[in-house]
Amino acid sequence: MNFNGKYLLGYQISGQTVGIDINVWETNDLNGNPQNLIILTGDTIPSGYTNITSIENWDIYGLPIANDYLVVKFEIKSMVDIIGWTGLTNNEKDLAIKYYAYTDSCTDTDVIIYLMTNKGLSQQEASLFLITQWHRHHAKVLKACRERWYYVKFIVPIFLSFTDSEDLFKTVENLVYNYTEMGMLGLMVGDKSDGLIDYICSTNGFEGQGLQENNYTLLQGDWPTFISMLSNVLVDGIYDKYPDILLYNE
Repeated sequence: MNFNGKYLLGYQISGQTVGIDINVWETNDLNGNPQNLIILTGDTIPSGYTNITSIENWDIYGLPIANDYLVVKFEIKSMVDIIGWTGLTNNEKDLAIKYYAYTDSCTDTDVIIYLMTNKGLSQQEASLFLITQWHRHHAKVLKACRERWYYVKFIVPIFLSFTDSEDLFKTVENLVYNYTEMGMLGLMVGDKSDGLIDYICSTNGFEGQGLQENNYTLLQGDWPTFISMLSNVLVDGIYDKYPDILLYNE
């Protein structure tokens, strides 16, 4: 399964991008359009918008409009992997550390050397700083994973009876724990062991014994549609988010 990459867009007024080329504007100048949009890489860029995708812009403009933190982290990590650690600017390296988005491009030692060389930290200070940044990042990952699972529990009863839904939730209980409490989704997304997404897609250790093989009766649609909708939420953060959610914010 190919997971969805995304573009970050900025609205333009008279050929200038709001928030980048123009720092002061009236609400009416937007003509009812949002300042920024997120689209899938295969989608057509809407009229009036331009592609502003970059590591820095995802950090500045992505978080306010993304469904959750993981959407932004995934896009930043994808760009870091393409550019490579040595090709990043210092500001981009700082953001890669902030989002723990450098792991495929370099080692922790490379990052510690950067912090010592460019930030004037001792080795001990650099190591502690790196741990602190990872810890903050991990908290945001878990919050996003819990929200995503919350919306999965809305999708499942659309396709399965309540009895089958409850059976499914019980079946994947341990995998859900790994996802919501450890941020681990599965081999399909680069984790080191099978996880929830592997079960849903019947891949890796769950080949031939995943979700589709459980013989649940679909209330509507087909298995590819059901599995795709679950993957959209769990992996890509693509779902309709309603505004009154209080999950983990009480």
